[in-house]
Amino acid sequence: MILIIAYGNPLREDDGAGLALAYKLDAALRHPGLVTRRIETQQLLPELAADIASDQTQAVVFADARVALSPDEQVTVTSLTSSRAASPSLGHHLDPEALLTYAGALYYRTIPPAWLVTVPGWRFGFGETLSAQTQDAISIALNDPESQLQWLVADLHRLHGMP
Repeated sequence: MILIIAYGNPLREDDGAGLALAYKLDAALRHPGLVTRRIETQQLLPELAADIASDQTQAVVFADARVALSPDEQVTVTSLTSSRAASPSLGHHLDPEALLTYAGALYYRTIPPAWLVTVPGWRFGFGETLSAQTQDAISIALNDPESQLQWLVADLHRLHGMP
């Protein structure tokens, strides 16, 4: 199973972009014999470590928004690891790598391969609509065969023995 963990606030415009992308990524990954599970949350919580450490989880994809620093930014994909110099704290903010570390440490498991997919966002005010730029970035990521997201989809299909 591929676990997709999407986080962000859909009531803060582009902050909900990770949730929107995860929905479409879930559909793009659908293939006979390939199981996906999508979890949507406003922030990463330690309880998600159990889902990551599940015997069924073969790969994890985190989806989130990030503040765009230029007008032409696109969706990016970063490979993650749980190895950290310092142990994660139970502070206010939990990042994907800390969550992977929890999964490995609390459940005595080797964590599955994991990636962070971030969507550029330009507007973070109150509202439920994604900006046109963010919608365009998601569309390009899903439709451009050379996008980082399409490479990830292909890698995940190969990981599960699919063409």
